[in-house]
Amino acid sequence: MEAVKRYVRAREKDCYTCPAKTLTGQNAQAGHCWPVGHVGSNNILSWDQRQIHLQCGRCNGAGQGMQVQYRLHLVEDYGEDAVKETRSARWKVDPIKNWQEIIDRFEALLAAHV
Repeated sequence: MEAVKRYVRAREKDCYTCPAKTLTGQNAQAGHCWPVGHVGSNNILSWDQRQIHLQCGRCNGAGQGMQVQYRLHLVEDYGEDAVKETRSARWKVDPIKNWQEIIDRFEALLAAHV
């Protein structure tokens, strides 16, 4: 979803899981701790901004999301309880009923960030 990518690229400049700095273009990807392929793109958890951060193409691609490093960074940023909450929710399907609400939320976050 383009709104998510734009927001993450505006919010962060460095890879969340490795020392890569000042990511741009295709190398600046919106990585998910709990992959969309596992959680489901129609699941509200896939669009929880706490679990979407900038990753370089190497970490998000060949590194398969670098989930160990990603989780450690999430704990630093949000605390163990929040990470446990999202981790336990990854197998529960909470379907998105209105995609426009998700798009609007990320557009608003982007506008507030810029």
